[in-house]
Amino acid sequence: MFIAQSLKNLLDKLFFAGCLLLGIQIPNFIIQYQQNISAHYQESVSQLQQYQFIADRFYAGDMHELLLAHRMNTVAAIRAEAQVIADLIQRNEYLQQELSALQDRSLVQQLLHLTKHLDFKLANEVLFNYSMSVPLNSDAIVIGLVLAFLCSIALHLVLASLFFLFRSTSRNTKKGA
Repeated sequence: MFIAQSLKNLLDKLFFAGCLLLGIQIPNFIIQYQQNISAHYQESVSQLQQYQFIADRFYAGDMHELLLAHRMNTVAAIRAEAQVIADLIQRNEYLQQELSALQDRSLVQQLLHLTKHLDFKLANEVLFNYSMSVPLNSDAIVIGLVLAFLCSIALHLVLASLFFLFRSTSRNTKKGA
């Protein structure tokens, strides 16, 4: 009995520590996610500047006139380029909004934003290139402890429920026999 209880306590501590380390990674993930969005945004700005230069030169700086000219062109390749430009403008605006939603916000606000608006393609990109670290700041420690505590409570509730159900089922079968 002592060995089983010791093993249970050890597994409980390992589970808590694993959840703590996972929780500590959340602020680091948010930082890397924001950096990834920033890099994509800078790239889209750079690409748009080339089209803006053309719009400045031929359409008094109006990108919508440039788009309209591409869409009305008789050459199919130039008409197809209109969609590329429109997609680039839309992506640039999206990335700018995402960056604004994450920059200069509290960690709680960033977490709330990401739970509602996480871009899974960008998140997978971040996870693929993710660099683990153990930041020793108050945000990371608090999130790590809260996550570990909640996961530990959830695990204990699930195990207690299963034990209760198993125990109730075994008592019922013994009474029926």
